Amino acid sequence: MLDRTEIQARIYNLLREFDFKPLEEINFDADYEKELGLDSLEWTALVTSIEHEFHTVFEDTLYDHFRTINDFVSLIEKDYACF
Repeated sequence: MLDRTEIQARIYNLLREFDFKPLEEINFDADYEKELGLDSLEWTALVTSIEHEFHTVFEDTLYDHFRTINDFVSLIEKDYACF
């Protein structure tokens, strides 16, 4: 079972592969477009990396509704709580 802190740590490690912002400036509650400055392709690349890291696939409809990294953290936390 994964807790929120472990999920966030693993995603934080994924962010090292991207050159979006300095890691110390990343806020998991920030809107990816308005505050993190990511375009839709960068966001999709990040979400795809998260999917690979956690061996899951998110429904495409989530991309339209999820605006922060913590949106995905909450979903992963919920999914892993079932195991």
